[in-house]
Amino acid sequence: MEKPTQASAVPDLEASPSPDKPRESTVTRQWKQILDPSHADLVCLLLCFLTGLCDSSAYNAWSCFLGMQTGNTIFLGLGASNQPSSKPWGWLKSLVSIAAFFSGAMIFSAVTRRVGALRRGTLFLSFLIQTILIIIAVALIQADLIPHTSTDMTLDGGPLFLELIPIGLLAFQSAGGMTCSRSLGYNEIPTVVLTSVYFDIASDPKITDKPTTNVKRNRRIGGVVSLLIGAIVGGWLSRSSGGMESALWMAAGLKLVAAIGWLFWKAAAPK
Repeated sequence: MEKPTQASAVPDLEASPSPDKPRESTVTRQWKQILDPSHADLVCLLLCFLTGLCDSSAYNAWSCFLGMQTGNTIFLGLGASNQPSSKPWGWLKSLVSIAAFFSGAMIFSAVTRRVGALRRGTLFLSFLIQTILIIIAVALIQADLIPHTSTDMTLDGGPLFLELIPIGLLAFQSAGGMTCSRSLGYNEIPTVVLTSVYFDIASDPKITDKPTTNVKRNRRIGGVVSLLIGAIVGGWLSRSSGGMESALWMAAGLKLVAAIGWLFWKAAAPK
């Protein structure tokens, strides 16, 4: 009779569950669930809309962008020659926006990689934090603590540069949206920039294919249209009695809806 080996004679203690280990609650398990990224491109298109909404409002008020950092880089470069002369401190606003966006990208990316980018809890908290940052910024504006209209004498750089506070908050949260689109795998919808998207659409050899056979082209076009519509809506809201505050409140509300939506999103099939 063959003598059993040591591996078969000793029970596998690691494989057998420990009776002393507490079982995770249902809420904890759901919080840690990996979500199915299918159809999450709709969320990315919503983020494109919000970029247009917020950036058009911010440009009207402060002559800088919150998400589209290419334009801010140009404004920063113009500041080296003290241009434009009508906005002597425009370069500073652009610099703060770039720095805040860069910091947001680093922090959101590092944290989501560490805790799991596609976990239900991660996506919910990310969007909730973005919502809170928008609410803080718009609350400061609503209280008339921040210059944000053409009649404000300090619009082009007052002694305290208070407008840099909401610019930093809004640019920081904008990076969170782009982090989400990258985590979900929809790189063709960058949510904050369109130059490369325009090129990808124009250079696509299958640009004339049916919608069902070229999904990435559809998403790119959808991103362009969504951002454009957001900019149009933001422009009209800025002209309304609600001013730019109404556009930012809308952005906060939609991001909160998206955050809650992650709580009910379909989980990915177990591997």
